[in-house]
Amino acid sequence: METWFTITVSLCLIFLLRALFSLLQKSCTTKISNPLPPGPTYIPIITPIIWLTKSVSQIEPTLQNLHTKYGPIVTFHIGSRPTIFVNDRSLAHQILIQNGSVFSDRPKSLPIEKILNSNQHNISSGSYGPTWRILRRNLTAEMLHPSRVRSFAQTRKWVLDVLLERLKLDIKSNASIKVVDHFQHVMFSLLIFMCFGQRVEDEILDDIEKAERTLFLSFKRFYVLNYWPRITKFLFRKRWEELLKLRSNQEVVLIPLIRARKEAKKSGLCNYDSNNPRAYVDSLLDLKLANEGQRNLDECEIVTLCSEFLNAGI
Repeated sequence: METWFTITVSLCLIFLLRALFSLLQKSCTTKISNPLPPGPTYIPIITPIIWLTKSVSQIEPTLQNLHTKYGPIVTFHIGSRPTIFVNDRSLAHQILIQNGSVFSDRPKSLPIEKILNSNQHNISSGSYGPTWRILRRNLTAEMLHPSRVRSFAQTRKWVLDVLLERLKLDIKSNASIKVVDHFQHVMFSLLIFMCFGQRVEDEILDDIEKAERTLFLSFKRFYVLNYWPRITKFLFRKRWEELLKLRSNQEVVLIPLIRARKEAKKSGLCNYDSNNPRAYVDSLLDLKLANEGQRNLDECEIVTLCSEFLNAGI
């Protein structure tokens, strides 16, 4: 037993040392090729671990002290990559307005984010480019345009009737009424209909809401997995499995609705009218990514975009 323990500890130390030397070498190379604004000393592995022990509320006072020491623009390593903070309105204007085309992009997603956003195939985290423009244009034209909003007038009337009926039932029961639950229920019903083009049973609706809410509220627990994934996948194996399970739950509840709509379109059953307007998933099923060989979105990417629509709507 002692021999195996010694071997295991030795292997872990070798692995950590190799990772440390690799990060140090990468850090030195980055500083030479891309000098960053001043900031506190960054020690690979150690600095991120220190920040994992701190709360979000401690970041702002720390930044204020750093700006006092280093000036209006500082480099700060909170996570696994540097972040630049600007504390001057004229500098912010130069960066965001005068040089907007240079800085208007998003960094590559972190490991856990790639799982949840299908490698940046959504609007809120996608890198600015042809795919992002196609997805954004599709959402704007198919769902956010005033004419498309008007097409769901009958659906809004339906959910209003549902809301009033639920409130009346609560009043008759003489129980205390938690109004927010009823509003959330009918709003989610509306968004599900706008997204998938069908009214679903309350049980299915609750399953979808539970899957989305659980993943959203648990997201912070998985931040640690972004630090050296090769190591944290091993050290936090159960947490990594939990993340994959939550993503799987999301797919389990949404993919049947996507497939049902896809089958209805193939069978010619989607005759669009005031009672059956074109749903968001219809547009996603028709969408082709020109810069990716004119391919269609796969099911996981559609799940990601539908989830984004539901969460943003709520």
